[in-house]
Amino acid sequence: MSLRAVLRRPPFSLLVIGQTVSQFGDKLHHMALIALVGSIATRNTGGIELAKLSVVFTLPVILFGPLAGALVDRWNKRRTMIICDGLRAVAVAFIPAIYATTGHLWLVYAVAFLVFLLGTFFNSAKMALIPELVEREQLLSANAALTSIGRFATVAGIVGGGVIIGMAVWRRFGWTDYAAGFYMDALSYVVSVLTLVVITVLTTRHEERESVAGRETQRATQTMKRELRHLVGDVRATFALIRRDRALRFAFLSVLLLAVFASSVYVVITASVQTVLGRGPRGVGYLGGLLAAGLIIGSLGVGTVGKRWDKRQTIMLSGAMVGALMLVGSIFFSFAIFVPVAIVGGAALGPMMVSQDTLLHEAAPPESRALIFSTRDLVLGAAFMGWSLAVGGGIAVLGWAGATEPYRLALGALGVLICAAGVAGELAILRPTSGTR
Repeated sequence: MSLRAVLRRPPFSLLVIGQTVSQFGDKLHHMALIALVGSIATRNTGGIELAKLSVVFTLPVILFGPLAGALVDRWNKRRTMIICDGLRAVAVAFIPAIYATTGHLWLVYAVAFLVFLLGTFFNSAKMALIPELVEREQLLSANAALTSIGRFATVAGIVGGGVIIGMAVWRRFGWTDYAAGFYMDALSYVVSVLTLVVITVLTTRHEERESVAGRETQRATQTMKRELRHLVGDVRATFALIRRDRALRFAFLSVLLLAVFASSVYVVITASVQTVLGRGPRGVGYLGGLLAAGLIIGSLGVGTVGKRWDKRQTIMLSGAMVGALMLVGSIFFSFAIFVPVAIVGGAALGPMMVSQDTLLHEAAPPESRALIFSTRDLVLGAAFMGWSLAVGGGIAVLGWAGATEPYRLALGALGVLICAAGVAGELAILRPTSGTR
């Protein structure tokens, strides 16, 4: 059940390798988009522009998440991941040329929408594959290992993205700063494809590949039509299952808390660091890397010493802690205070995310795991998008109304809200068991 034991399982360790490389590309791509948006945003519109960007990368999950999960449950998951990363490599490589030729940001958003749509299928396949590679008793360790090791790629993608985008050497090639980020992102997807191809060759017999490929080719159109017809029913049944199952219901409610925190940090902190504090994409990259480093520490911690912890209490206490840290950041509003807040906040957030994934893995029926996780992504994406628009719009209104520090006010208010929700959830968990204790 240890992290070392689960990483000794060759199929799972190969999955970790492929996911790490792909996640590096995801973060590098996102940093390039932030740099592009930041280059045309003003001080007061930085928050709302990032909120618009949040619509681009959450709308694919909202519109196609359940369909992706239903289809991936019936597809070869490794092959799905290979195709998705191959198409993402091509799409990302064309973004700089599209913007340079047209000068329209909405075309960039359209291509980015496609990239994140492919990511929806990729993530559904990845999460559905994990229980097939490890034993049930190893799910917590597997999620902790995948999360913590994947965070190294996050650190490299965010910090490296900020550094790469800020390098002057790209001008010698006639590239803009953000163009270099997109090209590096495309290269990372190519590497991910090559890694996943090797995984498929090593873990699947040639005869099985041929037979499955033939059957899937014949059934592809029929499967798509059938799933489109039954999508509404599948989603309705999934939400009914979530309402009935206590563990699933709690996990999905905690996803809403995670969405409020993530969208608040994304809009407020990113815009503050990039515009108000004048640190640019490089400053955003450094803070994002520190947050990811904290996530590594927290994920490793819950995967080693936290096996006996109550997962629900872990989620609520983590939420209360990150809310309190946001309040601290608003009181001492500076880049220097954001550094320790990012590290400690990531360490508190890691156990929340690992516990959420493990609750879902334990409670989800084996035949619909991908649909459960894609529905989780739908709820998370919808809440993230809606809250980002609300926060970004609220900051813009405060700025237009004459508030001298709208970002600071928003960070403090949101911190109080999240901390209160975490404390209330913890008290609600303890109340039914207080008599026996």
